[in-house]
Amino acid sequence: TRLTQFSGDLAHEMRTPIATLLGRTQVALSQIRDVESLRDTLASNVEELERLTRLITDMLFLAQSEQDKRSLDRDVLQLDVEANLVAEFLMDVAEDRQLQIAVVGKATVSANRLLVQRAITNLLSNAIRHANKRTVIEVAIEQSPSMVTLTVANVGSNIGSADLKRIFERFYRVDADRSRGSGGTGLGLAIVRSIMNMHDGAVIAASSADGRTTFQLRFPMT
Repeated sequence: TRLTQFSGDLAHEMRTPIATLLGRTQVALSQIRDVESLRDTLASNVEELERLTRLITDMLFLAQSEQDKRSLDRDVLQLDVEANLVAEFLMDVAEDRQLQIAVVGKATVSANRLLVQRAITNLLSNAIRHANKRTVIEVAIEQSPSMVTLTVANVGSNIGSADLKRIFERFYRVDADRSRGSGGTGLGLAIVRSIMNMHDGAVIAASSADGRTTFQLRFPMT
């Protein structure tokens, strides 16, 4: 059942960080250390606890989104305005990696503002983590008779076809070690897919041999 899968996924993902936290704390208690060393241990533990908090929050969001069948609170949104707000929020993180974010195009959609912002945030955060330094992350918005699309594109490592098939699964990581080290929960793209399902839309991923990777949100015209 979904509840069994939820419990199993959560237990699997929490086992290692909890064991790490326990081990660090036990070592700190068993040895005489100076204040600075203890401070470093506590700071490291706080980082791991913050990641666990994000993990639990994301898991609860996914569980609720799958169970909650009520109609969404929707507004008519200027998708370019929402994308620019998210881009501005993430600009400092992008600049730390010598990246630029460019938003082009305009369109309106009927959607939940907070959920759309979260979907865009997750896609842009993912692009920032994996884009090559000194490149531009492109956000392109287009409207056709049948749908509105928002495409986030970055240049980085190519994603293989086998990974693309599973990339929206919970906790699936193309590069597990790097993704864990970045502080991600492994749920960002699963949340994007859930949000788009709630809007009767879709999210599509593609990656070419030259390292250009795109994630496209597709909103149906209502």
